[in-house]
Amino acid sequence: MALFNANLLIRETRLAKGLTQEKLAEGICSRETIVKLEKGERKPNWFVFNEIMNRLGLESYVQQDDIGSADDVVIRQTIEYLLSMLGISNEDELKAGIDKIEAEIQQNTNLGKLWSSGVGYKYFLQIKSSLLCQGKYKDPKSAVQLAMECLKLTRPNFEIDKIPEYFLAMHEMITINTLASAYFELEGAVKSVEIIQSLKQNMEKNYFATTDIRHDKRYKVLLGNLILDLSYTEQHDKCLQLSEEALELAKVTSDLRLYSMCLEGAAYSLTKLGRKCEGEALYKKFMLFAFVLDGYQNLDFAFIKKSYEEEFNKKLDLSVEW
Repeated sequence: MALFNANLLIRETRLAKGLTQEKLAEGICSRETIVKLEKGERKPNWFVFNEIMNRLGLESYVQQDDIGSADDVVIRQTIEYLLSMLGISNEDELKAGIDKIEAEIQQNTNLGKLWSSGVGYKYFLQIKSSLLCQGKYKDPKSAVQLAMECLKLTRPNFEIDKIPEYFLAMHEMITINTLASAYFELEGAVKSVEIIQSLKQNMEKNYFATTDIRHDKRYKVLLGNLILDLSYTEQHDKCLQLSEEALELAKVTSDLRLYSMCLEGAAYSLTKLGRKCEGEALYKKFMLFAFVLDGYQNLDFAFIKKSYEEEFNKKLDLSVEW
């Protein structure tokens, strides 16, 4: 896409979607920024442009080198590296990366100045709060504080109880998911369920009108987390219903993580609802899935096998009737 068309794309798509400039800007940037972008008076920051495209339900085909500054490129490359460490649960390397950024900020280096202002600091807070949610460096209280600080950078009056009222930006959805995980560790699953249900309501209300959110990665992560939390809070009817609905979505979109969580959630709920034979049959299917993908997305076949044997009080027969 030619850069001189960016203003037209934003303005015309916004009008077609029925969004005001204030609504398009909410949680992303100021209304004045949208005005200047639509008039072609300002070159869009890559991160802001990506957020706007997401809100408008459009794919961003513009490369970071085309639309971003050299600073944008440096920050984005580091963010992508840290997120990759988070994705494979490499906690030590992620912690080392975060410590390096903190040192740069404290020493007020040129790179530190990039991280301590604007989009860099927002993503730094987001990634650090994710690290502190669970695992080796778990500190849920600090994770909540960092996530709230991150959310208040673009929405100073952010309140958890008002999540359904906001028109959330992409980065806010990710941070609220992290916030829910931190509260799970801090207060238990009840608060986490409340936050995730509010986020789900918000996403379905605001984004189904502009895009097929069912294919959105953040939405599917949210569904998986909600299934897990519903099982922990013994809401088995709701867990079973959501697991069965999300299972079809996982199949259509080939999402293996969500598929495994749906199988486990449905099997567990069926068992707890007294439908033990159905639950055991589905649990075996889940174990076969885990056996093939052992180690993928934190699937641990040995742990799952042990849970099955404890739940059904029998040793697992790994032979399969073909």
